Amino acid sequence: MFEHIELIEQQFQFGEKTLTIKRVKNLDDMVDRVSDADFAEDERLPYWAELWPSAEALSRFLFQNPHLVAGRSVLELGCGLGLTSLSLACQKPRELLVTDYEQDALDLTALNFKLNGMPAPQRQLMDWRRPQCAGLYDCITASDVVYEERFFHPLIRVFRQCLKADGHIILAEPNRAVARSFFSLLREEGYGFERIPQTVMQEGRSIQVSIYIIRRI
Repeated sequence: MFEHIELIEQQFQFGEKTLTIKRVKNLDDMVDRVSDADFAEDERLPYWAELWPSAEALSRFLFQNPHLVAGRSVLELGCGLGLTSLSLACQKPRELLVTDYEQDALDLTALNFKLNGMPAPQRQLMDWRRPQCAGLYDCITASDVVYEERFFHPLIRVFRQCLKADGHIILAEPNRAVARSFFSLLREEGYGFERIPQTVMQEGRSIQVSIYIIRRI
């Protein structure tokens, strides 16, 4: 699966829980695997292979607020390396489906569950622009997914198609300027939200991330 890609391990401490993930050591190795055809069609770069601050912030928030997930059905959009998937699973959801646009992300997530001695969750390839939800979920989670305007309307369609009427969305966003328009659009589409600030330390830098709890009004 990753025979020609060097992986390294990294540990994360969330309260009393330690999670270990394997991640790609050199992202250029992944970029080299992107064909010209894939990039021309969809600018298909391996964003999933990066350890984004939003994923760490969302994971920490989940451990601090397990009631938002425990005993609920949960759909994760964009599992990436699987750190947030692991954090979700630790909160004992009734059902967990993790999705991503890239099969490599789903495969590495399964590998990281095995590394932590946890059974792999349900996994599914999903393109936000053409979502395929077999049912409705109590909770949808995502981190760092509103970095381009072309994703705004597709994401809201996912919310409409996959979220129960009384459900909620937990979205981590690193305060990008472009995301302001997304939250304005959410209000126009009948959603309200609360914002909880989080701080993540990466490579000696303090990074501010916002966690949004979003519900239909």
